[in-house]
Amino acid sequence: MEISALAAGLKPLAPEIVLLLAAAAALLVHLFGGRRGPRAAGWVSLAGMAAAGAALAGAPLSGGVFYAGSLIVDSFAVFIKLAVLAAGALTVVLSFRFFGVERYEPGEIYALLPLAMIGMTVSASTVDLISTYVAFELFAVTSYLLTGMFKKDRRSSEAGIKYFFLGTLSSGLMLLGMALVFGLTGETSYSAIARGLAAADSHFVLTGMVLFFSGLFFKAALVPFHMWAPDVYEGAPTPMTVFLSTAPKAAVFAILIRVMVGIFAGFQAQWSIILVCLAILTMFWGNLAALTQKNLKRMMAYSSIAHSGYIVIGLAAWGEPARMAVLFYVFVYVFMNAAAFGLILLVRKGEGFGEDVDSLRGLARKSPLLATAIVIVLLSLAGIPPTAGFMGKYFLFLAAVDKGLIVLALAGALNSVISLFYYFRIGRAMFMEDPAGETRLESSLPVSLVLIASALVCLVLGVVPTLLSNFAGRSVLGF
Repeated sequence: MEISALAAGLKPLAPEIVLLLAAAAALLVHLFGGRRGPRAAGWVSLAGMAAAGAALAGAPLSGGVFYAGSLIVDSFAVFIKLAVLAAGALTVVLSFRFFGVERYEPGEIYALLPLAMIGMTVSASTVDLISTYVAFELFAVTSYLLTGMFKKDRRSSEAGIKYFFLGTLSSGLMLLGMALVFGLTGETSYSAIARGLAAADSHFVLTGMVLFFSGLFFKAALVPFHMWAPDVYEGAPTPMTVFLSTAPKAAVFAILIRVMVGIFAGFQAQWSIILVCLAILTMFWGNLAALTQKNLKRMMAYSSIAHSGYIVIGLAAWGEPARMAVLFYVFVYVFMNAAAFGLILLVRKGEGFGEDVDSLRGLARKSPLLATAIVIVLLSLAGIPPTAGFMGKYFLFLAAVDKGLIVLALAGALNSVISLFYYFRIGRAMFMEDPAGETRLESSLPVSLVLIASALVCLVLGVVPTLLSNFAGRSVLGF
């Protein structure tokens, strides 16, 4: 009887338990697997993510709070966890190509990835300040390690150090905001804090809210908290850039949504104004800066910043339509960004990869299928129909219009037009220019699978968006 009760209590955390076992197994395989240990650890990690996905499919979609009210079971958390697992799996697949070419494979990465994902998936369910901070720091610290793990490249170490110092500062700001909120109420549970803040001084509440949000804005790379993103994304190993630009954002936006709704619901007018300003600044800064970039990773880094701004449109216009739009876009964004950074792994330059736009010249002649897949993904990133990116932006802009934020929707549409200019440069290089002499294009099964799968996701969800939008619409917050 006790065993069955224990199993029932652990069922909501089944995906996290599977990921923890996968991390331990991957580390052991890496340590004792000999020369092939690192690659075998990668397969173990990938199998663990697949098993976690299966466990997630059987997880309850509702069930209230558990573990002394620190975590909650709801369909919203399940959706975010699904996006995180997809990002992790795509990262491992791309890692096989990257480390195979670089001939140096730090197997510890395949143990750190599941650990980071545990922090992210728990973040999607947390409704308590203490569990929020612990989960946040778990994926933050592992993210710093993943960024600087590739010792063969000096840029990776530099990016890891920069990410660590700036990330620590942002964590301190968030912790200070949490401390102020706790000091005002003496509570750590979101629901109890919300009740306590109703009688607190609004000036102190707003100060705590801004500090709390600032730490989250940093991880989401929102302007003016974005300064780390271009350098870190450029310096990190390309597969880790895919992970860092997608999975942490899904987790951070999940935390931000729960905090907005669960703690600061009474201050919606104030945080809505803040988010409107941040969305406009982030979209314009990201897209305008991307126009001047020649390095693909920096270009896509600024593009990633701009896409964070699009997602914030939904937060600023929060409501039922906006919730569906944000979840839809977060999921689609995982595949779009994975393919956008993954295309770099098709181009060899010297002993490594070509990371500038000119390296893609003539790709369509070498592999028309992959070039077409890349174009579909780029059209989706730009928001051109009939792609999932278009539908995602349509849902976000429609939610903004429903809330009367017409200027915000127009700003989003204008930025989609601006983004066409730098995405077109990539398409022009692939289809309209001759191959560069110092680079060579190589097909790769892992990269091809990611690109084709991402293109199919963008097309299918663009033509039949209800396949995802219905699920996203049913993914409601449990409080």
